[in-house]
Amino acid sequence: MKIKPVRGTHDLFGKELKKFNYIIAEVKDTARKFGFDEMITPIFENSELFKKPLGEQSDVVLKEMYTFTDRNEDELTLRPEYTTPMIRAAISNGLLNTLPAKFFGTGQMFRRERPQKGRYRQFNQINFENFGTDDFFADVEMINLANQLLKKILANNNFTLHINTLGSRENLQNFKKILSKYFKDHQNSLSIDSKSKIETNPLRILDSKNIQDKEIVLQSPKLIEFISQEELKSYEEIKDCLNDLSIPIFEDLNLVRGLDYYCNTVFEFKTNEIGSQDTLIGGGRYNGLIKTLGGKDIPGIGWAGGIERIMLLMKDVIETTEVIHLSIKDSTLKKHALKIYDHLIKSNLSVYWNYKYNLKKSLSLASEKKAKYIVIVGEEEKNNNNYVLKNLSNGDQKTVNLNNILDHIK
Repeated sequence: MKIKPVRGTHDLFGKELKKFNYIIAEVKDTARKFGFDEMITPIFENSELFKKPLGEQSDVVLKEMYTFTDRNEDELTLRPEYTTPMIRAAISNGLLNTLPAKFFGTGQMFRRERPQKGRYRQFNQINFENFGTDDFFADVEMINLANQLLKKILANNNFTLHINTLGSRENLQNFKKILSKYFKDHQNSLSIDSKSKIETNPLRILDSKNIQDKEIVLQSPKLIEFISQEELKSYEEIKDCLNDLSIPIFEDLNLVRGLDYYCNTVFEFKTNEIGSQDTLIGGGRYNGLIKTLGGKDIPGIGWAGGIERIMLLMKDVIETTEVIHLSIKDSTLKKHALKIYDHLIKSNLSVYWNYKYNLKKSLSLASEKKAKYIVIVGEEEKNNNNYVLKNLSNGDQKTVNLNNILDHIK
C-alpha cells in the first residue's frame, strides 16, 4: 500500500527547505536587531484559549480548528494561530512584570481550510508580539520590522502595505451593530456565506472575495467615519511616520482582519503574484486581549506571517559554503581518506563522499552538486602521505599534504 501525505500537508526538503531555513535565519537576525526575545510554545493548548479570543462565531472556531479530547477528557486544540499561545506563555511564566515585553516565535499552525496555492492545513508561521504599550511608535516599529524582513528575503520587493484603523474595542462593537443593520437591509443581494455572518460576524463581510458581495460592501458604512478624533490623530501620526521611513502605504478602509481580538491599527503586506491567498504578513493592535486571557490589563500589538507564502515569491537560495568532494580510488585507502575527511570537517568545511570507488562518477557528482574542489585519494598519494586537490572551476590540480591543504583551499 502506498501511503500518501495527508491532504493539506507537505514535506520540506531540497531547495524548498533551503528557502525555509533562510527565512528562519533572517527572522532571528531581524528579531535581534529590533530587540525581540524568542519563545517556543506547545503545538496544542486547552481549547478555551482560542474560543473566546478568536470569536465563538469566527470561521476559525466554527470550521477550522483541529480539536480532540484526550484520555482525561480534556478538550485540546492544535494551535490555529500563535498570538494567544504566546500571551498564555507570557502570563504562565511571569514574563509580563517588566514592560514592554517583546517576543517572537516560529512554528507550525493547523487549520482545516480548503487547500490551495499558498494555503495548507498544516503550515509554518512567523509571529512578533509586543506586550505592554499603546504608544503609536510600537505600531510603527512592528510595521517597519515586517517591511525590513520582507525586503531582506524578497529581492523583487513585490509587496504592498495595506493599512486601516478600527478604533477602540467599544467603538468597534457599536459599528458592528450599524453594519449588521445595513447588511440585513441588503441581505437579498448577498452571497449565502455572507448572509450567515450578518448577526455574528458582519466585519468579515467587508473583505468578502465573492463578486456578488462587492457592490453591497462598496456602499456600506465606513468605520473610519465613526472613530474619535483622538484615535484618528494617532492613526495619522502612524501614517506620517511610515512616510518618513519611506514605506509606501495603501489605505484600505475595508481591511478588518479575520479574528475578533483586533482593534485600532490593522495592517497587511500583500502581493499580486500568488493568486487569491495574497497576504504575506498581517496583524494589528489587540488592546484588551491579554486581560481576557487572565493577564494584566495591558495593550498589545503583533503580526503573523505565512512562511510558505513568502517562499512562493523567493528565488532559490545559493549556498556559500565551499563543498569539497572526496574521491577514494580503492577501498584499501579508506583509512588514509579518513584523516583528510576528519581534518576538513573540523575546519568547518562541507565534505561529501558517494561511497563509490570510481573517480569518473565522483567527478560527475561533484560537478552536479557544484562543488569547487575534489580531493583524490590514490595509492601513490597514500605512500607519500599526500592527497591530490583539484579545483573544479579552473581545472588546476596539485598534490598537497594534510598540513597545507587549507592554504590551497582558502
